[in-house]
Amino acid sequence: MTLFRQLQIFVTVMLLAVLGIVLQINFSDTKEYVRNQLYTNAKNTANSLSLSMSPFMDDLSIMETMINAMFDGGYYEEITLIKQDGTVAYSKSENIAVEGVPQAFINMVRLEAPVAEAAVSGGWSIYGTLKVKVHLGHSYLRLWETFKQLCLWFVVLGGLASLVSYFILKLILASLNAIKAQAEAVGNNEFIINERVPKTPELRQVVLAINAMVQKVQGIYNREVETLQKYQELQYKDAQTGLYNRKYFIKQFSNFVSSNDERSKGEVILFSFEGLEKVHQMSGFQVVQQLYDFASATMKECTVNKLYSFVSCLNSNDFVITLPSSDVEESTLCTKIIYSKIKDFVDANKEFSGHTDFAAGIVSYNETDSISSVLTKADYALSAAKNAAEPHLDHFRDDGTKLILGKLEWKKMIESALSEQRFMLTSQPVVSEIGELHREIFINMIDLQGQIQRAGYFMPMVIKLSLANDVDQYVLRHATDFLDKNQGITLAVNVSNDFLKDRESFTWFRKFLSSVRHLNSRLVFEIPDEAIGKSFDICLDFSGLLKGTGFKFGIDRFVMNETSVKYLHLLKPDYIKVEQDYLLDIENNGDAGIALNAFLTITESLGIKLIATKIENEEQKAVLEARQIKYFQGRGIADISPLGDKK
Repeated sequence: MTLFRQLQIFVTVMLLAVLGIVLQINFSDTKEYVRNQLYTNAKNTANSLSLSMSPFMDDLSIMETMINAMFDGGYYEEITLIKQDGTVAYSKSENIAVEGVPQAFINMVRLEAPVAEAAVSGGWSIYGTLKVKVHLGHSYLRLWETFKQLCLWFVVLGGLASLVSYFILKLILASLNAIKAQAEAVGNNEFIINERVPKTPELRQVVLAINAMVQKVQGIYNREVETLQKYQELQYKDAQTGLYNRKYFIKQFSNFVSSNDERSKGEVILFSFEGLEKVHQMSGFQVVQQLYDFASATMKECTVNKLYSFVSCLNSNDFVITLPSSDVEESTLCTKIIYSKIKDFVDANKEFSGHTDFAAGIVSYNETDSISSVLTKADYALSAAKNAAEPHLDHFRDDGTKLILGKLEWKKMIESALSEQRFMLTSQPVVSEIGELHREIFINMIDLQGQIQRAGYFMPMVIKLSLANDVDQYVLRHATDFLDKNQGITLAVNVSNDFLKDRESFTWFRKFLSSVRHLNSRLVFEIPDEAIGKSFDICLDFSGLLKGTGFKFGIDRFVMNETSVKYLHLLKPDYIKVEQDYLLDIENNGDAGIALNAFLTITESLGIKLIATKIENEEQKAVLEARQIKYFQGRGIADISPLGDKK
């Protein structure tokens, strides 16, 4: 029972008890007053009648007449004339019959009619004693009317008292409810400051104490976020340009190539400047910095809407733009735009004009490439670009050994695979000491030649052809069918960024969640980390939808960038997946693991499970286990197997 109800019941009972006692006293006083009135009336009647009868003591008939007249003219139960010797000379009586008063009330309120006596005498002669007993009918009627009025007042006053106490308690406990909500928010890792401080001293102290505690916890959280962001900047940011550095490019590009999804194919643009050292000597560093700032801003502007893309500064002369899921036309157009803008900037500044030149080499990559091969091809294209006519850009051409398909052929192949159910689901478990957390779903396609193609082969074209929604729906339907037939298994399904951004798919997804709500404990969803930075509002809606329907969700490929860490407490995923090389890199390069400790503090304070992925061997797992990481995924733990097969 809630505190409010307990207090309400207590206050109501107390009020009713006090009111009942008051009314009881009032009724008892009325009863005593009536009893006294009865006796007084009887005594007056006896005295007056005895005096009237005294002159006629010798004539009993006259006394009888007088008694009859008195009895008939009043409300009496009995009038008796008793002689001196104790015999009854005359008696007039009437049975008690009370009308208009419930018998239950008469039984409950016992009222005894007092008997008044008066002597009938004349001089020294005494005839006898006259006894008068008043009829109780009028007294019961009066008490009954009084009782009804008291009950009416009891109900009215009791109702008003309960109503007033209800609103007073509501007002008093409103601040307590705010404290309760604030305490629950703290438990839910939300930092809410209660601005409405109550005036009640005790409650005021509690609110101020909780506000101070929330501010303290939020301060700790913010410091840990700042520590992690500072680490990220030191490790992966170029101080001169503010872009990602060579280390970040190598790490991120390697992850892209081995990702087995749409990121494993794309384009890389290498921009190279010449003559900046001479400008530096002639005009100073500030002038060169202007070019750096302009080039950085231009490259970011052209790639801001491309998912997974990022710009890196390899050294003081070379910049790299990575465009996953892009094709030759997109990379060439992007390069021309950037080249044109930088060209205009250089030509408009006399410090650079005639001293600085630049060119761009473009290369496509896929899941079979390595970082060294891509950079070698890019350098080759860059060399060709420098010798080409304006604009100085060139695209490295493939040797033609691979099968080149046009968009139409790709579209037909993917659509036929969807209609003929030629997509195959595989899974890889996430495990801990206490068992399997879930199995992450991967999709593969069986092509027309019967070969199994991994997602990295077809997902870039799926994205490009706007078929991601169809593929995601395919995976969701087959995953839920599998769960309906297999109890005791939890599946994690990745939802693409295109699916999240499509309102029509979002509407379909709402209906889908309603239809599979019985699986909300065994079906979890994952969104890519990149989607947070590109479509945070949509991700927030997505997490709210899932939590509202009882489903859980996680963030896949979490890379701990400033945007993801900043919004982590708002999204509050149930888990995040971080590739092991990121965690080990923090472990190996941070000062005594400060950055990793900060990251672990953030996830633990938010109640988020941290899953280390791409674990290749026991050594990696052992190092991470020593840092209190409990959940692991990777070929070193369990290989990818067709969905349904036992590990």
